[in-house]
Amino acid sequence: MIEAHVVNTQNKHLYEREFEEFLRRRHEYYAVTNRWVPISDDGLELDPFDTPQSTYMLGMLEDRVVTSARLMPTSLPNLVSEEFPHMCENIGLPRREDWADWTRTYVLPEYRGVGSTGILGQMFCAVMEYCLEEGITHIGGVLQQYLLKRWLDMGWNVIPAGIPRILSGDWCLVAYIEVNEKARVTGRSHASVDRSLVVRRGAQMPFIEPSQLPLAGVSS
Repeated sequence: MIEAHVVNTQNKHLYEREFEEFLRRRHEYYAVTNRWVPISDDGLELDPFDTPQSTYMLGMLEDRVVTSARLMPTSLPNLVSEEFPHMCENIGLPRREDWADWTRTYVLPEYRGVGSTGILGQMFCAVMEYCLEEGITHIGGVLQQYLLKRWLDMGWNVIPAGIPRILSGDWCLVAYIEVNEKARVTGRSHASVDRSLVVRRGAQMPFIEPSQLPLAGVSS
């Protein structure tokens, strides 16, 4: 089972090798295999949303980065707000500190399974666990439509932000998941996860500044 290490600007120095491996794996998946982004001369994939405000989760197995996730508050520029705002016609473009944009999740080919079990399901559970710990209420972004079924298989309540569209030959949509304890429990049950997967080393940067946390009983 993976360990999902939380990496941010405060503790990134502890993960120099792992973070470079993460960027190389991103390049192989997003640039070389799928041609969604340009080929880079240095073999590393970076985009405008790799900023000091980004939080990364590196899924480690046997000292290898086998899966990953990048999270960004939707109150800051993110992939949906800058490139796909037109795909949020149902709910409007989220711009809240407690809603997170979720990008750059892949699984190494030799660890890919079927459905929401296996490494991908474990990363889903780790992301949900982290979001609960940090006070995030919704998480999502632009995704290939087949992933929607995997989220639903986890027992998660999914909010489509707009209608699906074809992007780079695939049906995609923007959607968000409600973060709550029930989602953590059903996700773990489906993915056969029986323990915490999140690992925190060194200094930690809160995803939401304490002054920006939503007040209990108050809705906007």
